[in-house]
Amino acid sequence: MRVCKYRRVSTDMQREEGVSLSTQDERLDAFIKSQGWTVVADYADEGFSAKNMNRPAIQQLIQDLKRDKFDVVLVYRLDRLVRSVSDLHELLQIMDKHDVKFKSCTEVFDTTSATGRMFITIIATLAQWERETIAERVFDNMLARSEKGMRNGAPAPYGYIYKDGSLELVKEEAKWVKFIFDKYKTTGSQNIAKTLNKRGIKTRKGEVWSDFSIRYLLRNPIYAGYVRWNYRSLAKGKCTGDEVIQKIDQDNFQAIITKEEFDEIQILIKERSTVAFRSDNFYPYSGVAKCAKCGNSLTGAFKNKKSGGIYRFYKCAGRFRTGICDAPVISEEAIDIALMKCLDLPEFDLKYEEQNKIDREQLEKELTKIELKKSRIKELYLDGDISKNEYRKRMDSLIDDEIRIQKKLEIEEIEATYEEVLEWMSLIKESWNELSFETRKAAIRTIFSSLTVKIIKDPVFGRYPQLPVVEITNYKLK
Repeated sequence: MRVCKYRRVSTDMQREEGVSLSTQDERLDAFIKSQGWTVVADYADEGFSAKNMNRPAIQQLIQDLKRDKFDVVLVYRLDRLVRSVSDLHELLQIMDKHDVKFKSCTEVFDTTSATGRMFITIIATLAQWERETIAERVFDNMLARSEKGMRNGAPAPYGYIYKDGSLELVKEEAKWVKFIFDKYKTTGSQNIAKTLNKRGIKTRKGEVWSDFSIRYLLRNPIYAGYVRWNYRSLAKGKCTGDEVIQKIDQDNFQAIITKEEFDEIQILIKERSTVAFRSDNFYPYSGVAKCAKCGNSLTGAFKNKKSGGIYRFYKCAGRFRTGICDAPVISEEAIDIALMKCLDLPEFDLKYEEQNKIDREQLEKELTKIELKKSRIKELYLDGDISKNEYRKRMDSLIDDEIRIQKKLEIEEIEATYEEVLEWMSLIKESWNELSFETRKAAIRTIFSSLTVKIIKDPVFGRYPQLPVVEITNYKLK
C-alpha cells in the first residue's frame, strides 16, 4: 500500500509538547512500519493554521492525490489535516473520487464505509463547535475585562513596559510621547514624524516614524490612563465602532497626559481630517490619478511661486509616504495637457461607447434568479437543512449582488445618450481653463474611476523652465 505522510504545526504549537514535526514523523513512521506500507511522499506545513486550506503542502498533497501518486493519506491526528467541517467534506469527496483512503495513527477513523465517514464528520463537527464556543467565551471575557479597565494582553505601548504584570513608565520614551502630543497642537503628523526621524528617534520596533504611526499613537487613550479594546477589526484592520474605553484598573499607573489633553487632540484629529477632505476638492485629479511607476495614488499639493501665483502639482504617495517609489512631482498643467490629448483620441470615444452599454434585459433576468435563490435558501433554513449562520451568509451575498445590479439599472435610467456625452465632452475641452477646480473635479470623477499617469520627459528647471511631458497610459471609465 502506497502511503503519504502529512504533518503540520502552527507557530504557537511548535512550543507545545508532543506535536512537533519530528514527534509526528516518529509516530507516523512507527505506524507505517506496523502496517507494512511503503512511504511515497511526505508533506509538512510548518507555521500554518488549519483554519483553512491555504497551505502550500496540503495544496501539493491534493495535486498529487489527483495524479494517483498514493493510496492512503496518513496523519498524526485529524486536526493536523483540517479543522473546518466544510474543508473536511471537500477533502473526503476528492479522496473518494480518486479512491484514496484516509487514516489517523492515533484515532480510529475508517473512510472506507459510510459509517466511518459519518463518524469522522461528527467528530469534526463537535471539534468545530468546541472551538467556536471557546472563542465566544474568550470574547465575552475580554469584553468584561475591558469594561473593568483591565488590559487584554496587548503588547506594551510605546512609552511603557510590562513589569510584574503592570505597565511601567519608560521615561526616555515617555518624553517623546509628550513631545508628540504637544507638537500636534501646532503642526501635523507628517512634520512630527520627520522631526523624530531627523533626531534618530525610532519606534518600539526600531523602525522610522510615519504619519500613520504618529496618528495611531495620538489615538491611544492609554497615555491618559484609559484602556481601549475592540478598536480595530483583526480581519480588516478597520475601526469597529464598538470600542470600549474605560479608566485603567492599575493603582500605580502613570499617565503621560491628562484626559482633557487627550480629548483636545481627538477633536483636532477630526477637524484636520475634515479640512483635508474638503481641501481635496481643489485638486481635480486627487482620488483618481495613479502613479504609473508604483500604482499608488497621486495627491494634490501646491506651493507659492517666487514670481507670484501658485504652482499646483501632484506627488506620488508611494514616494512621500512609504518611500517605495522615486517618481518626481508632476505639475497639474502637464496632466491637463495629457487629459485633453486623451479625450481627443478616437479610441476614447469607442471605449466610452462600449463600456457604457448595459443589457437591461439581462440584468432583470439576474434579479429574477436572485429572488428565486433567496426563496430557496429561506426554504432550506426553515426545513433545518442549513444553519442560521449559513443562511445569513448566503442571504448577505445575494443581497449584495441585488444591490449591485439595481445600481446598474439606476445608472442606465439616468444615463445620457452617447451623442449628449460627446457634446458634453466637447464643451468641457473648450471651456476647461474657465472651469473652477471643483467643477473640473466633478467632471473628471463623472467620467473616470482611475487615470494612470506616466512621466515621458522630466521637467526642466532654471532660467528656461519646461513642463514635464506626461501621458495617460491607462484609464477606467465610470
